[in-house]
Amino acid sequence: MANGVRHTGYDITIELTHADLGHPGPEWSGLLKEITTPIQHRDRELLQCLQHHETGYCPAEDEGRSPWMTIRRRTVSGVTTLVAAHLPVRGKSTPEESDRHKAFKERIERAAHRHGLNVEQEVRTGDGKVRTDVLVTGSAEQIGWEAQYSPVTAPTVLRRSAAAAEREIQPLWVTNDDRSALIDRTSWVRVDDWSWREILNRPAMLVRGGVRHLQDWKCMPSSERPCPVNVSSCGNLRAVWDLPGLCLPPRPATAVDDLVALNAEGQYVPMKIPSQYNPRSSTRGSPKPTGLGGAP
Repeated sequence: MANGVRHTGYDITIELTHADLGHPGPEWSGLLKEITTPIQHRDRELLQCLQHHETGYCPAEDEGRSPWMTIRRRTVSGVTTLVAAHLPVRGKSTPEESDRHKAFKERIERAAHRHGLNVEQEVRTGDGKVRTDVLVTGSAEQIGWEAQYSPVTAPTVLRRSAAAAEREIQPLWVTNDDRSALIDRTSWVRVDDWSWREILNRPAMLVRGGVRHLQDWKCMPSSERPCPVNVSSCGNLRAVWDLPGLCLPPRPATAVDDLVALNAEGQYVPMKIPSQYNPRSSTRGSPKPTGLGGAP
């Protein structure tokens, strides 16, 4: 059980076992009252799991809990302590989320029709075990687009992605939340937080995260990129999957409408890219050799 939480407003760590919460001084006198305010009267994302803040993952997420915390008082043998507890993932979609979900499905269907691709909404596999928001069929792949505008748990993402892949459907999840549990757990892209009207009517909807491009170069003194292993150039051939804005020269952001066809025709493929800094970590995305958030 955690003995600390991260305060996202002040960007500080709160030590629950310390009488002063790890922050002495009169300027922090209201901190205890703030963190123990009932969840219905404060920002739900005010307090974050410390492990999730430090590593991007907490095992509680695999049990249907969110990375956001509440603080409770527990009294045992007359001694009161502060205890952090994970908030549950909010399961039911709000009306706004439902409207955006429907609008995104319609946008994908319209884009597929413009590119001459076969497309169906709310499709179930023959055994009835997998339902896909929008199924787009191209010459290379069947892409199962999943519009996720409401909270989702990591186990749900993993289970549904694996089930789709077993039935030869390549899942592609879409989120507008850069902290969604689906990120780096399946093939994914992130889009802007638009209203349903904007999703339906704006001419260009861009991918803001999840797409990477292959960059290769020879590590020479004249190279624009620094050598990743030495202070000076090493003379070796190097390659890296990079975000569009970090490419040399920078690549333009991919439009969602274009991605509908590019993915189904095999020009964008799911990849799991090991982190160059942490061998236990990886990024999933859509490379082009361009890579999408990764294979399930």
